[in-house]
Amino acid sequence: MPSIWRAASEPLTALGIPVSAYLPLFGWMYFPSWLTFYVAAGVIITFGILAKLGWTLSVCWNKFLGFLRGGVIYARPWWFRKRFRD
Repeated sequence: MPSIWRAASEPLTALGIPVSAYLPLFGWMYFPSWLTFYVAAGVIITFGILAKLGWTLSVCWNKFLGFLRGGVIYARPWWFRKRFRD
C-alpha cells in the first residue's frame, strides 16, 4: 500500500504552471504600466510552455547549476593514482 505522504512534495501549481512563475505579477502591481504587464504575462506564458514540456522551474534551475558545476570528475583511489600517472 503506498504511503499517504507520497505526493506531499509535489510542487504547487495553478493552471498547470508553477506558482513561482506568477511572481512577476507582484512587479506589475508595484509598477503598474502596460510594459510590465506584458513582461509579466510573457514570463508566465514562457514558464507555462516549459512546464507543459516537462521543464519546470526547479528542473531549469538544477540544469543551470549542473552547467555551472561542469562535467563529472571521477575519483580514483590513492593506489590507482600512484600506479598510473596522467
